[in-house]
Amino acid sequence: MSEAPAPDLLVGDTERAAATAELRRHYEAGRLTLEEFETRLGRANGARTESDLRAALEQLPSGKLPTLSPRDRRWRSLALQYGAVNLIAVLVWLFTGAQGDFWPKWVLLATLIMFIRRLAGPRHPRQPPPLPPPPDQPRLP
Repeated sequence: MSEAPAPDLLVGDTERAAATAELRRHYEAGRLTLEEFETRLGRANGARTESDLRAALEQLPSGKLPTLSPRDRRWRSLALQYGAVNLIAVLVWLFTGAQGDFWPKWVLLATLIMFIRRLAGPRHPRQPPPLPPPPDQPRLP
């Protein structure tokens, strides 16, 4: 015997708020344009069932931490850029005689700090502009 499909349960304000918070995180991460964000936000706020909420969040990654997979080109590109800067600094030091203190260590340290900060994400994420009130509510003067 096959089981009956799970019922599409109704959602409450808590589930809608969690979905809108997740949409805001995706907007701040740059995965959504302002127009997409507003459209999905309207769908999430008007959601009555779990499937409505899933539809508002479709094609977006789950709320897990970002992956640092070596196959992820963004991190490889960033590492390549910082690696090139460090290589140039070391080559300049070598071709100018490699005398005295190894000053490229400061370039290495600075680029390492910048790389880690970029991986961690923005400290102060930008806030989307406020949304206009729904058409069924009167506007305040």
